[in-house]
Amino acid sequence: MKITIEEINNLIGETPLNEHVARELISIIKVFKLKKYQAFLKKDEVCNHWGYVVNGLLRTCYYKDKKEITENFSSEGTVFMNVESYVNRTPSRLMMEALEPTLIYAFPYDDFEELCHENHEIEHWFRKILEKLLTGSQKRLDALQFENARKRYENFTREFPQLILRIPAIYIASYLGITQETLCRVRAR
Repeated sequence: MKITIEEINNLIGETPLNEHVARELISIIKVFKLKKYQAFLKKDEVCNHWGYVVNGLLRTCYYKDKKEITENFSSEGTVFMNVESYVNRTPSRLMMEALEPTLIYAFPYDDFEELCHENHEIEHWFRKILEKLLTGSQKRLDALQFENARKRYENFTREFPQLILRIPAIYIASYLGITQETLCRVRAR
């Protein structure tokens, strides 16, 4: 599979990388083709890659009190990783699985770290990616703390209209921090 410089530059949509740097990144990419419900990251594994969803859909989840909680969805054009496990090199409490056949471009930790040490442009580029991930996480936490169920659902449908029909209701409800029954009532309104 041939990965283009344009695809690399689309990862963050900021200032494009120069061609030489983009080619260095392309040289380390691992391509993952996941089947529906296949794991990308299992609980207690160290997150050894950060990735970009070319097509398909991933769900990030964890167990709490024997209940599965959905933390995030990653669809086409989305960067994803378990930041804590990736950065600290510790076992993950999160799991990532494909909700449909999914193609991922993944950047292995060791190879990517080496490129960052050699090239500050890549370091800066990655910092921008981390900023997007962290601001997205903060936005989600704020929604769970300060918004009611209806507002969270409205925001979800506005931000991710293409995902409503692709994600089972049980996962959407879990992501929103509500029961399926509450989701049905919110949708009915």
